Amino acid sequence: MGESGSTSAAEGTEGTAVSQPTSDSGEPTGTGDPPPPLPPGVLRFAVIGDFGIDGAPEAMVAARVASWDPALVLTVGDNNYYTGAAETIDANIGKHYRGFIAPYVGSFGAGAAENRFFPCPGNHDWQTGSLQAYLDYFTLPGNERYYSVRRGEVEFFMLDSDYREPDGLTPTQAQGQWLEAALAGSDASFRVVAMHHAPHSSGLHGGLPAMRWPYAAWGADLVLAGHDHDYERLVVDGLPYVVVGTGGAALRAFTIEAPGSQRGHADGFGALRIEASATHMTVDFVDVGGARIDRMTLAATPPTSWQTRVPLDATWRYIEHDPGPGWTAPSFAAEEWISGAAPLGFGVGGEATLLAGGVEGERPITTYFRHRFIADAADLGPWLRLRLAVDDAAIVYLNGVEVYRVDLREGPVDDATTAALAVGDWFPGRLSETLITGDALLAGDNVLAVEVHQHAATSSDLRIELELAVAGD
Repeated sequence: MGESGSTSAAEGTEGTAVSQPTSDSGEPTGTGDPPPPLPPGVLRFAVIGDFGIDGAPEAMVAARVASWDPALVLTVGDNNYYTGAAETIDANIGKHYRGFIAPYVGSFGAGAAENRFFPCPGNHDWQTGSLQAYLDYFTLPGNERYYSVRRGEVEFFMLDSDYREPDGLTPTQAQGQWLEAALAGSDASFRVVAMHHAPHSSGLHGGLPAMRWPYAAWGADLVLAGHDHDYERLVVDGLPYVVVGTGGAALRAFTIEAPGSQRGHADGFGALRIEASATHMTVDFVDVGGARIDRMTLAATPPTSWQTRVPLDATWRYIEHDPGPGWTAPSFAAEEWISGAAPLGFGVGGEATLLAGGVEGERPITTYFRHRFIADAADLGPWLRLRLAVDDAAIVYLNGVEVYRVDLREGPVDDATTAALAVGDWFPGRLSETLITGDALLAGDNVLAVEVHQHAATSSDLRIELELAVAGD
């Protein structure tokens, strides 16, 4: 936090100044290193939102998405700025994503052999007073305004959240009744609902109460949306919601904190990368430079209760300079490190242990933390629950094995590696929750090690607060 740099822009502004890699190409050919090959039984999906504006940010997001070779590209609306006109739709969509669209009816070259592009309508797609240009351009299932599409163990339920939707925006109207029945009839391991207007959001528009349907009771596992031009993860009544309006239109600062908000960034263009199998689904927000900004993993059959092994107020040892090789290993000698209770840091408020943090303007980029704890043989299992508040970025290791990474590029890092994006506004003190693999947990002595990276040496704050739990009885 302290280096946010996001700008507030009116609806329809083309862009905002952010520090991002640049690209001269609008073709969906991909940039940067692709993610590792998928194991058998896993499919990869991409989700973009508020993207259709034919500019450099959209081109960079499209290139990043293409580098993943996703099974499907799904959108959460505003595919065709500003008015949803037929004259602009091909440049705003097909120019950048034609390689996923079939049949492709535009003029930028060949399309896909099979359709892999499935949008939701947004308010800008309706802005001419009808959705006709959108309906003419795409060939989609059902009535093409709301429908479902399934690949592997994930079924996506695409809604029209615009007030002009003729089948309504209430759970008891035709669209709501369709969703309730469709979710009940799905046997997919994961059921994902997508729409344009976010039911819950801390962004400029805020959440849309009309779309706060009983998704969890109907069987949904995740709700995706856009409309606000930022990235945000929330959990409301136990159900995760993700806002991903970062596909190309001007980014905007957060305004009022929404209940359940866990982590958010308003300074980076990017897309969701979802990887799913029959057992679990991982949702990453990845920026155009390829950094993993956030990660959440859901299990098809999660534990019903949890037992804490590392509490939020645990005592950690820490050091504010590079500790040398092997520092994450259980055998590493860290007895000379300073110790203190969590939350640890400075500048956020509520710190139990105040770190020195160096001289303002010359902060250490990376601070290192370790905590020992005991686990029983009965604690060993496939999943652990991690709750983490960190400003700005972190890598979490369990017994020397990396189990979680947020707001950093993939691959090796060192003590000078900065966080990809700054954590802004109220997020530094917010706990975000995810499952992590339990493979590295041992019966007996264990060591959690965390390296926390700042976005810049001028950062005004630092935070680390962590809880680790095992499946209960």
